[in-house]
Amino acid sequence: METVILNSFEEIPYTKSTQIYRLFSLGKVLNKQRYDDIHCCFVDDELFTLVFNKIKHFTLFFKHMGVELLFDEEGDFYFTQETRDSNSDESDDNAMKIQAILLFIGRYYARFGDLAQLADPMFGIKETDIEALKQDDLLLSSLKSLKLDNWDKAFDYLTNRNLIFKTGKERYVFSSAAMAFLNRLITAHTAFINK
Repeated sequence: METVILNSFEEIPYTKSTQIYRLFSLGKVLNKQRYDDIHCCFVDDELFTLVFNKIKHFTLFFKHMGVELLFDEEGDFYFTQETRDSNSDESDDNAMKIQAILLFIGRYYARFGDLAQLADPMFGIKETDIEALKQDDLLLSSLKSLKLDNWDKAFDYLTNRNLIFKTGKERYVFSSAAMAFLNRLITAHTAFINK
């Protein structure tokens, strides 16, 4: 009996595959849901659905590129990680920036509201929150030590990685990926303090 090898590239529109590749090559995460500006709510992301449905194809594709495609169950998102340690310094720098910014926002927000509200489009980070963050000189100097000049750059940094979504002028909402990272940071911090 002859074995028929199906070319999975023929099943996937190249335009979608290109979008997925670009997204990961820019260091972004692929969330199960994205923020829809028109309807002001979260909707399922068609690129995520495509990767989910064709996971075998995309896993192998990225493996051939020297990258591992990983899924985070807690945050419902995909991300990539180099299989080689060639960019470990850059990856460590990016991770440190992301963790620090999320912790700064989480620390501030925990004093005034429920952290779960950060992922709710009706709440999220409002202009008054951003203004309060900008007034904190310690946080501003901490951002500068991360080579981020100000809070606008910090929010751009997270937005460019699909960790937060801009919902309006000076308004943002956390993605499920950002919430997963923040919850892990809080758990690790709590465990460290309770030692």
